[in-house]
Amino acid sequence: MPKLSDITNAALQAMSIKYNTRVYEMKQAGKDVLVMSLGEAFFDIPLLSFNDLPYPDLFHYSHSRGLLNLRKKLSDYFLKQYNFPFNPENEILITAGSKAAIHMVFMSILDPGDEVIIPEPLWVSYPEEVKLCYGIPVTIPHNKTVFDFENYITKHTQAIIITNPNNPTGYVYKKKELEYLLKLAQKYNIWLLSDEAYSDFVNDNSFYSLGSLDREKSHIVVFNSISKNYGISGWRLGYAISNEGLIFNLLKVNQHLITCPATILEHYIIKYFDEILKITKPQIFEIVEKRNRIAQFMDSIKLKYKEGTATFYFFVSISPTKLSSEEFCNVLLEKEQISVVPGIGYGKSCDKFIRISIGTETEEKNKYGLIKIRELIDKTK
Repeated sequence: MPKLSDITNAALQAMSIKYNTRVYEMKQAGKDVLVMSLGEAFFDIPLLSFNDLPYPDLFHYSHSRGLLNLRKKLSDYFLKQYNFPFNPENEILITAGSKAAIHMVFMSILDPGDEVIIPEPLWVSYPEEVKLCYGIPVTIPHNKTVFDFENYITKHTQAIIITNPNNPTGYVYKKKELEYLLKLAQKYNIWLLSDEAYSDFVNDNSFYSLGSLDREKSHIVVFNSISKNYGISGWRLGYAISNEGLIFNLLKVNQHLITCPATILEHYIIKYFDEILKITKPQIFEIVEKRNRIAQFMDSIKLKYKEGTATFYFFVSISPTKLSSEEFCNVLLEKEQISVVPGIGYGKSCDKFIRISIGTETEEKNKYGLIKIRELIDKTK
């Protein structure tokens, strides 16, 4: 067989997707799996009519930046919701999911050997995406704070990337932390990237979009997801917001790799933008309230977890187990048919954690799964 790329040979699978693939295979084989590993929330969303969408336009290519009417709707929403103004003409690009947008921004800002600072627990795809773009991921252990980040900046640093709210902890960055990071980006003339895919999964008004703090967008890129906030993750619609120069570079990459987002799905979101929000917003509120109740339950059974108040995730400590996080998750899946994600996928310093999601199962089933996790910790300590 001809040689394969050293870069892709060395790349790791996305840990969360690796485990969810096993879940799909087990379910296909007829096994009943309690799923606490999926990175999405299941909403009750009606299938609205496609009949009035513009035919035959919906069958064809659309603008490589995304349809202008959808960009305008997002611009209006960000101004109203997050006090973040941007020009829908040239400061946003919609593509096939925010994961693709993040990767293409790395392609747009990195040269071989450039470094990207990534605090742990990190989202599983950041390091591999950096490496696939010939960059070097520089990870920061989970017990450090943003005020330690400057110690990791070198002459090769090109960017810092954060997830706000965080996946897997649900931590929401405080305004003073974002302001500090922005000052670092300006001081060293580097990019500050903020992945805000879970921005709507916050019930206490604690979330600040990075774009509200740098209206010139001179050093920032903000990512977000129609997939997550609208409960349509399978549709793969996400976007990046930044200054005109960065978005133009991103546009070129998008044209060569994606061409444009799925035209029919864009038209659907344009038509039903406000209607879907009216349906999903109360359900988002309820899932965050459910998270609060689950947190109280974990406290009652003495399960510890990293600080966080948002999203539908917890990053749960499995100390003092003797098992690695992968071994722990494998035993849990094989013996109890409960799927969670190993913490090692979220960084080298995170092997004594697992990520659980409460977005796809009932509260009762989530509690049952947590009891089994508590029992397995006790059996293997």
